[in-house]
Amino acid sequence: MKRLKSLPLPRLLFLAMLLMLSGCVWFRLLEIKNQLADFDENVRTEVADQHFIVHFLKPVLFSDDFVYLSKLRPSRIEKRPQGSYRWYLDFHMDPAKTTAQKSKMVSFIMTYNAEHRLAAFDFSPLFVEMAPAQFLEASIRSLGVGKVDQGKKQLKVDPEDLPKLTAKLPKTADITRVMGPPHQEGRDDGMKVLLYRFKADSQPVDKEYEERRIAEAYLYFDPAKDELVRLKGKFAGLKLSIDYRKLSQH
Repeated sequence: MKRLKSLPLPRLLFLAMLLMLSGCVWFRLLEIKNQLADFDENVRTEVADQHFIVHFLKPVLFSDDFVYLSKLRPSRIEKRPQGSYRWYLDFHMDPAKTTAQKSKMVSFIMTYNAEHRLAAFDFSPLFVEMAPAQFLEASIRSLGVGKVDQGKKQLKVDPEDLPKLTAKLPKTADITRVMGPPHQEGRDDGMKVLLYRFKADSQPVDKEYEERRIAEAYLYFDPAKDELVRLKGKFAGLKLSIDYRKLSQH
């Protein structure tokens, strides 16, 4: 099999987010991190119709913060009761290799209250295929115990602080059955890698941020078990990496 190009493996065992921020947005993100340290007091999670939803009981982030972070406007907006509303950031597969893939979409759904603060963040089913709910929740919980590098505005989580799960991880056939054929397939560091590419159905705040519409998800599989062991992705300019081996009790 052809080796994939441009698949750098960072030395960090777990890199939650890399956000080049300044000012109030960064401090609001730090406030969220502090809330995650007391997760059950400040956050409620829900799995409904294959969606994984994080409810923030003490909302902090503003809708304008999302635009600042992503440099993208929402794909669509839905008005809700009592002045609340939902922003959708939709990513279609690009390019779609099959007819079925034309309708496949990763959506991030943000519910804001009347004060324009983020009350809930919803990961759509296609994303949950790549980041199963139990592992996604464990990853989010772990952010509360991560160490912040103020200079690099980076959050690192020590593997020793990660919870250990017994939940099963998807195999290659599970992923391709739902998501269809990958954009590219190859090997890296002895692992099989599937690359899926997406494009946001939204407009950037400025033409110079057009590349923010392009998203990628690299799925790494253990060749011996044919089991998903890592997700490395980039959506709306935000980088996410989850090493499932550090969360699995095997």
